[in-house]
Amino acid sequence: MVVRHDDGDPVVIANAPMLDDGTPMPTRFWLVGAREVAEVSRLESEGGVRRAEAEVDAAELADAHRRYAEHRDELLPPGSDGPRPSGGVGGTRTGVKCLHAHYAWHLAGGDDPVGRWVAEELAARTPPVASTGQDAVPQHPTPAMMRIDVGAESSVVELDDGSRYEAAFGVRALAGDELEGSDPPAPEQLTNALGAVADRFEEVILQRPDIVNVTDVQLGGAEMRTVAHVEAGADDVEFPYALGRGDAEEVFRLLATETAADRTHNPGLAADQVDVVVASCCVVLAVMRRLSLEAVAIS
Repeated sequence: MVVRHDDGDPVVIANAPMLDDGTPMPTRFWLVGAREVAEVSRLESEGGVRRAEAEVDAAELADAHRRYAEHRDELLPPGSDGPRPSGGVGGTRTGVKCLHAHYAWHLAGGDDPVGRWVAEELAARTPPVASTGQDAVPQHPTPAMMRIDVGAESSVVELDDGSRYEAAFGVRALAGDELEGSDPPAPEQLTNALGAVADRFEEVILQRPDIVNVTDVQLGGAEMRTVAHVEAGADDVEFPYALGRGDAEEVFRLLATETAADRTHNPGLAADQVDVVVASCCVVLAVMRRLSLEAVAIS
């Protein structure tokens, strides 16, 4: 933990450049504060990435990417000769990919022009007035259960009070965007895919902040069932299927480091899911990590 609130809650964490299993981690500083993540997600949803890229000096941004990469690479284990993290802030080499990563580095003391831009944008915003009158934000009792029906292009979040919200992430869209072009996916692609799901899920949380307290979460859809099939190593799984966080992480590490040809040998993995199953794992993990869930039900 490198930045905390006064009450001790974490705001920014610093990642090692390599995970314990040797996987490169390009994002050194990661924004984890719930309030900060929500505020930056709102800024991104309003076109903040494009605005930052247009308003921040390109040469200054390029220099920031270079310095970020140099600082991270200095922390690599001595004699490391395997895959290395690449790119600058957020794993990208040019331009702006993720305002969260830039703001995290800024909060941690980094000289990041985009991070400063984000800080200025957030400081200029007027806090919402008290919820009174016709513009009041609806108050809801905290839901006991949430179901996320994960689709190809988008998903639907449904709460037990009947509320429904569209989430702008889908398995096939993720596979054809963030995870396209490399077999197996590059580490920075996996980081970006997880971040994309988290950012788009955050847009739902902005509408219903109380869902962060829901612990009974179901993930539905054919692609979600595939993750359960692979974890169980069989195609005759009984649903709902309880999937623990550790098992989900293990399946992700396995599939994300295999080529598509190698994935075909996994028991329970249908042929039509081989090219999208890594994206499916990204959806599962991004939701579990954001809500700090120890388990979900695949239904």
